[in-house]
Amino acid sequence: MPMTVRQQRVAELLFQELSVLIANELADPRLSMVQVTQVNVSRDLRNVSVYVSHDDNSVSKREMLQGLRNAAPYLRRQIAERSLLRAVPELSFHYDDSPERAARVDALLRQIAAERAASASGHSNTGHSTGGHAAPPQVQ
Repeated sequence: MPMTVRQQRVAELLFQELSVLIANELADPRLSMVQVTQVNVSRDLRNVSVYVSHDDNSVSKREMLQGLRNAAPYLRRQIAERSLLRAVPELSFHYDDSPERAARVDALLRQIAAERAASASGHSNTGHSTGGHAAPPQVQ
C-alpha cells in the first residue's frame, strides 16, 4: 500500500533527524560510518523501520545493529525534543544491503563491457577490408 501524506512527512522528518543524530551525536565507534538509507513508517505512526548501511569493514553488521539498538532510547529522546511529533515511534533498525548489491551489479556490468570490448577489438583485426583494400596476409 502506498504511504499516506502524513506517513511520508514523518518518514522524511525522521530520515533527516536520524541521519544527523547518528552521524554527529553518537560516540559509539561501531556507528562511525553508518548512513540511513530509508525510513518506513507504519500506518498508525507508532513503528518505524530504519534501514542503514555502513562502510566500516572492521565492524560487523550485527555489532553495528546492536549499537543502534542500544542508542534507540537516546535517539527517541532527541527526536522528541527536536520535533513536533505528539508521540515518537518505536525504532527498529535493519541492515540495507542494496548499496552492496548495486556495486556488485555495477562491477559485473563493467566486466561484461570490458569482455565485449576485448572481443570486438580482437575481431576488428581479422583481415576484413576497410576502404576497399584487402589487408595483406600475415605470415606466422
